[in-house]
Amino acid sequence: MPLTKISQYSQTASSNTDIDSIDLGEGTMVPSDVNNALREVMAHLADMNAGTAAIQDTFTLSDPADDTKQVRLDAVGITTGNTRVLTAPDADVTIAGLEAAQEFTKTQNFNATTLTDAASISWDASANQVTSVTLTDNRTLAAPTNMVDGGVYTLMAIQDGTGSRTLSYNAVFKFAGGAAPTLTTTAAAKDILVFYSDGSNMYEVGRSLNVS
Repeated sequence: MPLTKISQYSQTASSNTDIDSIDLGEGTMVPSDVNNALREVMAHLADMNAGTAAIQDTFTLSDPADDTKQVRLDAVGITTGNTRVLTAPDADVTIAGLEAAQEFTKTQNFNATTLTDAASISWDASANQVTSVTLTDNRTLAAPTNMVDGGVYTLMAIQDGTGSRTLSYNAVFKFAGGAAPTLTTTAAAKDILVFYSDGSNMYEVGRSLNVS
């Protein structure tokens, strides 16, 4: 098979017998073949640096003082045809493992979002873990989508400038004592509800009414 990119090169030098169909045999190469082979290698290197061809199927980094300490990057978990991007923050970071105990040394928080007010309020739990909604009429909170088992979700219900808005709840919402809270009716009042999910239901674990 013609070697058309770096990821096809062999670590065994003698196995690299051609460069993009240019025969590298010592008895067959002519000066123009040498020039063309060098140009092909240069093109492969430029292709790699431009990000249009993989260096290799897996990429390994090693400690500069001890090359037996290695980290391998691979894309085995990515769906065929997809490209995933890792973006580094403008700061020194330590990579954390999901399977390892962690101790945060900096503040961690969720990105607070706002749900769209409607007769039936939709709640995508995958993108709105800490969220709020301003009620402009009597509303119903629909069953959230994308709940996960073990997820904790917070909702702040805010009265508009008129107040006296009510909120009904889909059956997936389960409340302490089986009784849903009655929202504060004062204009601009804020009530905070916290839920724990088993992936199918939202169980109330806390409420703070008329927070001011």
